[in-house]
Amino acid sequence: MKKCLSICFIMLLCLHNLLSSPAAINFSNLPKDEKFKELFLAFGNAYQYIRYPDFQNKDSKKPALAAAENLYEYLQKQKRPSYDEELLKLLSMRCLYNYDEISSSEVEKAFFQLDKKYSNNAEHHWIYGNFLVTQGRTITGNDELEKYLDMKKNMIGSFFLEDYAYSQFLCAMPLHAYYTLTNGRNIPEEAIQNQSLLNLIKNSVKESLSDENYTSDQVWKVSQENEGWCYADSTMLGISFPVKERWGLKLEPFANNHPAFCIAAPKDFILNDKPIGISIMLMIYPESIYSENIKHKLLGGFPIIKEEKVEISKKEFIKYTYEDLSKYQDARKGSRGYFFTGKIIPGKYSGLRCEHKVDYSKVNSEKSSGQMKYYATAPSYKRLNEPVEIFILVDSCNALIKETDDLLDEIFSNTVFE
Repeated sequence: MKKCLSICFIMLLCLHNLLSSPAAINFSNLPKDEKFKELFLAFGNAYQYIRYPDFQNKDSKKPALAAAENLYEYLQKQKRPSYDEELLKLLSMRCLYNYDEISSSEVEKAFFQLDKKYSNNAEHHWIYGNFLVTQGRTITGNDELEKYLDMKKNMIGSFFLEDYAYSQFLCAMPLHAYYTLTNGRNIPEEAIQNQSLLNLIKNSVKESLSDENYTSDQVWKVSQENEGWCYADSTMLGISFPVKERWGLKLEPFANNHPAFCIAAPKDFILNDKPIGISIMLMIYPESIYSENIKHKLLGGFPIIKEEKVEISKKEFIKYTYEDLSKYQDARKGSRGYFFTGKIIPGKYSGLRCEHKVDYSKVNSEKSSGQMKYYATAPSYKRLNEPVEIFILVDSCNALIKETDDLLDEIFSNTVFE
């Protein structure tokens, strides 16, 4: 089998109505001859049995696989197949792939031919996206489903919502999955047809309380590196902060009524041919444990020379510039840095933009030896239902203030506070 990756919750793939990609096909456009009707009926009866990767029980599924193979061969011989016939063939190929009857490359070739021929059609992206998701290629599959969503201009049905939500769940974004399945909470939970999927997602979405103690792993997630950057994310606090792994990132828990911390030490600068770094520290106080005395105490330790209003992530902050020439009395030309303060009020979907996709097909891929591997996903915590006070301390020096400003512009342009 070509599948070297699984996920610990993949056992739940058999949930009722998951990955219902036949809904992508317009059945009224399929052939009307008796031979096709017979083959299609047999495949329809077999589909629920073979649409999941269960190759260890392949022998018991041979009659169902034969139904898929017979339909596939019939469709292969069609000289001028309709788009929906091509979709049905792609669907049958996906089932045959699950049991090593055909290769992944054959499915991919069929998809790309279909995409080239019907570039303005969306439905093949739905079927192919589901195929990729069941392979463990979660992000690529999710991207294909998003192409369908974009091309349909959000005019979609409940079956697609289920598939799309499940792909988000498998990308380690259960908050996104919850809001997708409930259509932004516009669909009551009791009205969701697929209660099994809803419960699966809800089990990975946790409430957040400011008087509880949380470990750093519960408060923070760090995304995979992409183009040199990764993100320190906290759906609980409504923060997504871009960092680089070499910065010596330190993430502190939120416990015992103390604030949460995110500390990074960028060492991206050279001064007099020697590497030199700065430090960036975020402190996050829920409003219930915050007082103005905290701000006064924090600012009191720095000689402020300038105060101004700035915007970060479309939120208003006050930026305090400080300078202390008694420190760093060398080529650094004295201490200089910033203190940013701001209050972030939670919105209806706060925390969503703080989730980043995880591609489980790439996790520890360099260690993969072709054996089945299992990975657990951590739950996402809902945003605290109260404002949070954000403090950002940037410690640099006069000799590097331009470089520091440029780096902060790059960081803040990709920072999320919500």
